[in-house]
Amino acid sequence: MTNQINFVNTSDITLAADFIADLVIDKLKLNQRVLWLVPGGSSISVAALAAEKIAKYDHHKLTVTLTDERYGSLDHPDSNWRQLREAGFFLPEAKLIPVLVNDDFLTSAQNFAINLERAFLNNDYVVGFFGIGPDGHTAGILPGSPAITASELTCAYDAGNFKRITITPKAIAHLNEAIVFAQGEFKWPILKQLNQELPLTTQPAQVLKTLKKLTIFSDYQN
Repeated sequence: MTNQINFVNTSDITLAADFIADLVIDKLKLNQRVLWLVPGGSSISVAALAAEKIAKYDHHKLTVTLTDERYGSLDHPDSNWRQLREAGFFLPEAKLIPVLVNDDFLTSAQNFAINLERAFLNNDYVVGFFGIGPDGHTAGILPGSPAITASELTCAYDAGNFKRITITPKAIAHLNEAIVFAQGEFKWPILKQLNQELPLTTQPAQVLKTLKKLTIFSDYQN
């Protein structure tokens, strides 16, 4: 199952941002259509910095959507999309696909599923950017959640604190490359466990190891 993980030991968020930006820019310069999946949470600042660098180049063949979203009214305070925008995420030439468009939960989930499948089909290179939570979740794939065993590219479910709309392990399997940003001592135990072979129900982030190209930026100390 496990492919080689490129681990970059750093607390400098600009290194992660530059890595993502340079990857996207290089693919765009090759005239490839790029899909970039962006997370919320503590990785938002990295995504905003990467977008700032990408925006200086021709990026009309770039499509951006979220790895997951917290359902609610359009632009609600806990929305990942809103928080990205407020952090300065701005790509004026890119095709942006928000998850929330003021529809009910089921309709929002169905629209995201359709849009994500279309985006996978219409792009040449798919880059996923992820955080990892201290409970081992990634995107909106929480331990023990129905997203783990979902047969579709997306899953919508009630996680208790939020209703979540997320990509699934099946969608992650379609990525060409993934980058992870995980900072803070409270995440070190999870990163240590990532070197083990654990079931996805316990640590959903294990699915990222199935990809041939995975780079992790973290201050984790062995």
